[in-house]
Amino acid sequence: MMAKFIIDNGKDLRAWFSDTSGKTEAELLAIMQKQEPDKNWKTITKLPRGKHICKYCFGIAEGTYADLLCEECRETFGHSLYSEL
Repeated sequence: MMAKFIIDNGKDLRAWFSDTSGKTEAELLAIMQKQEPDKNWKTITKLPRGKHICKYCFGIAEGTYADLLCEECRETFGHSLYSEL
């Protein structure tokens, strides 16, 4: 089963990736920290069901409509959709 994860360094860097290995979040974080030590990854979060990844900031956004921005980006830009930027 494929799961999506968001990984973050707690400052200015966030990314997402998909995984099919079934490894725990802690195991995946350890792997990423070893593969990319310069990025200083701190946290990893599994994308909850019924959510999607914001196309602008890679944060967690409500619903499954991929063009919808997360709440933070909607407040920042005054738009709801990535295609409106």
